[in-house]
Amino acid sequence: MSVSEHQVQAVASACRNQLGDPSGWVPPDEYRRSLALCIIESVQAAGSRYADAGTVIDRYRAYRRAHSPGPVDDGARELLRTFEEAGSSDQWAGKIGSYKRRYSEAAAPLRAAEIQRTAEKLHTLRIDSVRDLLDATRDEPGRARLHDAWVECSGAHDDTTWEHLMLLAGGPHTQRPGAIDEFVGSALANDADAAGPAAPSPEILAAAAASLGVAPPALEHAVRRWKCAHADACDTVA
Repeated sequence: MSVSEHQVQAVASACRNQLGDPSGWVPPDEYRRSLALCIIESVQAAGSRYADAGTVIDRYRAYRRAHSPGPVDDGARELLRTFEEAGSSDQWAGKIGSYKRRYSEAAAPLRAAEIQRTAEKLHTLRIDSVRDLLDATRDEPGRARLHDAWVECSGAHDDTTWEHLMLLAGGPHTQRPGAIDEFVGSALANDADAAGPAAPSPEILAAAAASLGVAPPALEHAVRRWKCAHADACDTVA
């Protein structure tokens, strides 16, 4: 079945509205090189914080590149070093979390403290890189221990941040089969011009990716990140 132009544009529009400008998306492999980025986004994006997470990630990357040009591949220890440079989590929120921007958000110090506490816990558990994280989750007992430590230190009230972390890190059992169908189906349902028989969701998403000028895997990853930051978007995997 061919994909109608109305359906492609409906999904592309939903992508722009929900996921932001594609030019600002962080490539999947950049997260998989940096445990620091995985920690910051998964903690920052919890609940209603998703809109802020990409901004904080961008500012952290800009801060790190200003001090150390090249790819940002920080682990937990390098992330903690930025808190040391700032002086405290409150100052981190202003100096780094709001790098080169006016710092005014009242909740920012709390979120920064959660990020710092989570990085400290992982570092204490000798998890400094994405590879360390994935190695620690290869067997069920290790995965359960790490999951419980993560939930305790990240301030999460459910598995949302854990599932987001696993998605960013490329961990096992994080790809909910229905996530793409749900996103595409919602986009089509909200656009009267897109009514009618629809091609399979992956085909529509791939056509939307072409319309947006991005690779289909990058768009799929962005959709899954967005779904993981919202209630009931991901299966419980702990």
